[in-house]
Amino acid sequence: MSISREAFLRPIAVPVEVVQVPELGGTVKVKGMTARGRSEFEKQMQTANGKPSKSRQAEVRERLIVASCVDDAGNLIFTDDDVAAIGNQSAAIVERIVNVAMRLCGMTTSDVEEIAKNYEPTVADS
Repeated sequence: MSISREAFLRPIAVPVEVVQVPELGGTVKVKGMTARGRSEFEKQMQTANGKPSKSRQAEVRERLIVASCVDDAGNLIFTDDDVAAIGNQSAAIVERIVNVAMRLCGMTTSDVEEIAKNYEPTVADS
């Protein structure tokens, strides 16, 4: 059955899922993205002139956590200032959260690889 234009343009609630993080003694809420939110997330991986930002692409998982972890009111709990600290967290914890965020945002592993594909570590990244 076809849906109408109006039905398609009526926004639906973005999914939220609670992720267990027993290593830290609790949970974190992960929220999916709107299409606009995902486009903005992908734009963050570029410099002002539209070229890939190698340092940001290297932090794609950390930045996905920043863009998708929310409090009970739906407000983001992390900022760009937290990217480095998230990068120092256990990879198992980060991957668990990232996997849920990717699923809720409709991202595939290929999408994340595409975002990060142009990353080549430089001396400054060390």
